[in-house]
Amino acid sequence: MHKPIYAAGYYPLAHDPSDWERDIKNMKAAGISLIRTAEIFCGWDQIEPEQGKFEFDWLDKFFDLCGEHHMGILLGTGTATPPYWLHERYNDVNIVDNTGKSYPNNVSYSWACLNHPGYRENAENYINTIVGRYKNHPALYAYQIHNEIGFPFMPHAGGSMSVYCYCKHCKAKYKKWLSSRYNHDIEKLNHAYSWNATHTRYQNFDQVEPPEASPSAWSSLTRWIDWRTFWMEDVADFVKWQNDIIKQSDKEHLTSTNTFFMKSQDPFGVLMGLDPFKIAENVDVIGFDIYPGSGNKADRKPEFSSMCLDMSRSAANSCNKDYWMLETESGPINGWVMGPDRNVTGSDLWRNNFDAIGHGCKLNLYQGFREWDYQPIHWGGLVDLDGNPTRRYYDAVKIGETLHKLEKTVQSGRTQKSAAAIMISRENAIIMQGIGQENFLVNAVSGAYKAFWNNEIPVDFITPQLIAQGKAEDYKLIYTPLMAQVTKETADMLARFVYKGGTLLGSARLGMLGEKGWLNHQIPCFSLSDAFGISSFEATAGSDPIVRYNGELYCGSWHREYIEPLCDEVNVLAEFEDGGAAVTSHSYGEGKAIYIGTHSDMALWENKSDLLEKILAHIAEENNLYGALRTGGALRKNGFDFHLVESDSQTALIAVALPARSAKGADSEIIPVSVKVMHNVSSVSDLVTGRELTFSYDENGFLTLNVELYKDRASVILFK
Repeated sequence: MHKPIYAAGYYPLAHDPSDWERDIKNMKAAGISLIRTAEIFCGWDQIEPEQGKFEFDWLDKFFDLCGEHHMGILLGTGTATPPYWLHERYNDVNIVDNTGKSYPNNVSYSWACLNHPGYRENAENYINTIVGRYKNHPALYAYQIHNEIGFPFMPHAGGSMSVYCYCKHCKAKYKKWLSSRYNHDIEKLNHAYSWNATHTRYQNFDQVEPPEASPSAWSSLTRWIDWRTFWMEDVADFVKWQNDIIKQSDKEHLTSTNTFFMKSQDPFGVLMGLDPFKIAENVDVIGFDIYPGSGNKADRKPEFSSMCLDMSRSAANSCNKDYWMLETESGPINGWVMGPDRNVTGSDLWRNNFDAIGHGCKLNLYQGFREWDYQPIHWGGLVDLDGNPTRRYYDAVKIGETLHKLEKTVQSGRTQKSAAAIMISRENAIIMQGIGQENFLVNAVSGAYKAFWNNEIPVDFITPQLIAQGKAEDYKLIYTPLMAQVTKETADMLARFVYKGGTLLGSARLGMLGEKGWLNHQIPCFSLSDAFGISSFEATAGSDPIVRYNGELYCGSWHREYIEPLCDEVNVLAEFEDGGAAVTSHSYGEGKAIYIGTHSDMALWENKSDLLEKILAHIAEENNLYGALRTGGALRKNGFDFHLVESDSQTALIAVALPARSAKGADSEIIPVSVKVMHNVSSVSDLVTGRELTFSYDENGFLTLNVELYKDRASVILFK
C-alpha cells in the first residue's frame, strides 16, 4: 500500500451506517488516505461483548468500504477498553491505587491491570483474532497498540492523579524486578533503602512492598525511584508484548502506539509510567499525541508544539525510527459546556500539520474527522455532527493538496541536523515529581527550550542512557536544565564530552543527587567539578537574584548559588549584586564548561529575564549552532516559526504563523531568508500558490530569496 501522509480518526458505530461511504468519500476528497479506528471507540468492548462471541459484521463492512475507495486502515488492538465481562469474570482485574481503591469501570480507558494474567490471556486471544481476520485485507495498513499507553491521567474523583498499580499481580512482578535490580542481594536493597525516618530491615524480597506514599511525605526517595522506574519499564515491555504477538502472525504490516510528552496532568510520565524513548524501541513507528488547543497552549505557550515535536523526533531518532502524530485537534477542543478551550480554525490546522512535518513527522492524523454525539466535551471535527463540511474542512482540503505535493520530500527527507541538545532524564523527573517540585523542572525544561527556540537554534533532547551510548559526541553543546540527579557514570561521560571539545552549559543544583537519590558530596558532582573548575554546594532559595552580565542587569530565579572557583583558569562571566560569581566559564581539555548559578531557564519561562537567551546567543556564535537557515531572527520576531526538511534532491522550507500573528497584522509579508541547500538547485517554487521564485547565492554559499509568509496558512517553499 502507498505510504499515507494524511489521516483521521473515524468510528463507524458512532454514526449511521448510511453515512459511512459519504464520510469516506469526503475524507478521500480532502486528501486523507488513512483512517484510524477500533483503538478505543469501537474497540474490544464492542467487538467481543460476550467472551468468545465476536461481532465483526460492522467492521468487515467498513474494511470493505475502505478497500473499495482505496482508503487504508490503522487498526487498533483495542486493549485499552476491555469488555465488561472481563471485570465480571476477574473481580480483581481493575487497577488498584495506593489507598487500596480499585479504579472504576466505565470511567476512562486503561482501567484493567496490564499484569493481570486473565487480562493478558484474553487480550492475547483478542489480538490474535483481529490480526488473523484482517491481516490479508487490502485496506489494512498498520496496527496501533493500545491507546495512550499507561495509567489513566484524568483524576476520577477530582484532585490530582492517583498512583497505580498496587494489585497482587503487580506487587509480585515488582518484587521479582527488585530482586534482579539488586542482584538478588537483600542487603544491597536494605542499604539503598536507608532512611532515618523509618528503616525497615528486610530479610528477603518477598517482604518488600511498593511505596504507598511519595517522598514528599518523608518516604524513602530510593523506593520511589525504583517503583516508578519499574513502571516505565513495565509499560514499555507491555508494548513489546503486544508487538511480538502481532509479528508472530503478521510480519508485513507496521506497528505503532501513541504516547505523550509534557502532558499537563503528568508532564514527564512519572505517574502514567511512560518513557517514550524506551517505548519507541518496541514498535515499528512511534506515535505521539499533541493538542496545542487543549488548555489553549497555542496562545499561552507558542513554542509548546515545537518543543513536544522535537522531543518526539528525538525519541524516534534515538532508535532510528520514524514517528507519526497520531492525534491532533480537528476543531473546537475541550471544555464541556463552558468551552471550548480553543475555537480551532483553519489557520490552526495549517500550523499544526506543517509544524509536525517540519519536525520530521511522517504522518499527521486528525482526532477525529467527525465528532461524536455521546461525548459533549468538544473534540473537534472537520465536518459537523451531521457530517456536513465546515470551513475547517475546506482548509483541510488545501492542506491535503499541499501535503501530497510535498510527499516525496516528507517520506524520504530529514530535518536539519542539530548541533545542540537539552538533557532530560527519567530518573531526575521521578525525583522531582516525588518530592513535590515537578513544576520547577517543567519550567526549567520549558524555559531552556524557549531560549533555543527564540534564538532560532535547532535542538535535540538527549538522555543519560543515550549519553552512555556515546551519543553526546553528536553535539557541540549540551545544556542541563535543573538536572538535580546525575550519576557518576553520566558525570564522567559529560566531562569527557567537554574534554574532547564539546561545550557543556550547566545550571544551579547540577548533580546534587546521585544514583539512589542520595546526596552527592560535590556540586557539580564527581568529575564535573573538574570540568567546570568550581564548587557550588551552598545556596539560598526562594529569591530572584539579580545578575550583571555584559553590563546589563538580569533576573535569575529561585536559587542563588555560592560559586567557588577551584583554579585560576576559571573566568567569571557574570556576577550577582554582591559581587559573587553568577556565571563562570572554564576551559577543560579541548572544550569549555559554562556554569550558571541560578535558574535562568525558569526566569525566562516566568518572563522575568532573557539572560539565558543572551548566553546561548554568545555560545551559538562561537560554535556555529544556527543551522542551515538564517533569518537574523526576522521570522520569530515577525511571528513565524520555520523548518527545513531535506532529501537528496529536494529541500522544503516550511513557515507557519504563530497564533498571535494569525490573529492580527497584515495578511502576508515579505521576509528575506538565507538557506544552505546540500544539493544543486535549479528551481524554487511556492507549493501553495504555484509561483516560481527568484533566488541567488551569497558569498558563503547560502541561497538567498524573499519569501511571502501568510498569517492564515503555511508557506511551503520547495528547492529542486
